[in-house]
Amino acid sequence: MIVASALVALAGTLVAAVVDVRTGYLPNVVTRPTAVAALALAAPSGLATAACGACTVGGVLLALYLVTRGRGLGLGDVKLGVAIGAGLGPWCGSLALGAGFIAGGGYAAFLLASKRAANGDAIPFGPFLALGTMIGTAIGAAA
Repeated sequence: MIVASALVALAGTLVAAVVDVRTGYLPNVVTRPTAVAALALAAPSGLATAACGACTVGGVLLALYLVTRGRGLGLGDVKLGVAIGAGLGPWCGSLALGAGFIAGGGYAAFLLASKRAANGDAIPFGPFLALGTMIGTAIGAAA
C-alpha cells in the first residue's frame, strides 16, 4: 500500500524534475511545500519515521553539497532529498537516493563515452532523483 506522504513526495519530485530539465534549477516553491506536506501527512503516527528519513536522505545530500562546495549538486537537490526522505522514510528514501545516483552516474558515463558531454559539464540531477523516488515508492508499496 502506498501512503499519502509517499505520493506527495513522488508528485513533488516529478514536478521538480520537469523544472530542473527546463531551467537547471530546483525552486523552493516546489521543494519546500513538498517536504512540509510529506511531513504533515506522515503525522502523527509516522512522524518519527518521516523525520528520520528526511534527515537521512537530506543529510547525505547536504554532506555531498558541503564536500563539493556546491559544485556537485545544489541546495535544491538537498531540499528535494528532505522531501523524498520525509515521504518514503529512511529505508525506501535511501533506496531512492541510491537508485538516483546509479541512474545519474550511468547517464553521465554514457554522455562521456559518446562524447556528448565533457568532464565538468552540468547534468540536472532532479530527473534522477524522481526516477529513484519512483523506484523507492514501488519497493515500499511491495513491502
